[in-house]
Amino acid sequence: MELMVTTPARTDKPPGAGHRRQSQLWGATALAVVLHNTEECLLDMTGWIAEHPWLPGRSLHGDPAEFALVLALVTLAVLGLAAVAVGTRPRWSATVLACVACALMVNGAGHVVLSLLSWSPMPGLVSGVALLLPLGTLVSRELPPVRWTSSTVTLATLAAVGLTAGAFALAAVLTALVGRVA
Repeated sequence: MELMVTTPARTDKPPGAGHRRQSQLWGATALAVVLHNTEECLLDMTGWIAEHPWLPGRSLHGDPAEFALVLALVTLAVLGLAAVAVGTRPRWSATVLACVACALMVNGAGHVVLSLLSWSPMPGLVSGVALLLPLGTLVSRELPPVRWTSSTVTLATLAAVGLTAGAFALAAVLTALVGRVA
């Protein structure tokens, strides 16, 4: 099964405009992730989740300091991807940015759904609606089409889950190490 995301062909761009536009999209994406993760942290995502015991994965969000570290690690990973993509112009840049854009839209939609189901605004809802959903849509429309094959979807999903799980695992280890030292 293949899903092809298409955008209209553009021939009116000067040379180098494609890289410049892609750099702008990476910058906007990195900024959106910073702002969204800051909102989740400052509005106490762990407290909100604790108030909604029916949510899955509740145990992952228990310690506010550990969750803040997870958010920082994910943010640094996106900033690192953006820096490498803009600085070195790798062939994978557009595809990875498209995958990140899809993850942004899923995240933003998740905040909307959980806020509606709980009748309580979830931390990250405002930036999810105001930044993640429109930016994810813009990025998806601006980039060249990505061939969404089953292997591409699988790899993108594994990368997103791996990044998140890795951030949670690393945050747990670092929190435990800091706790022993202190």
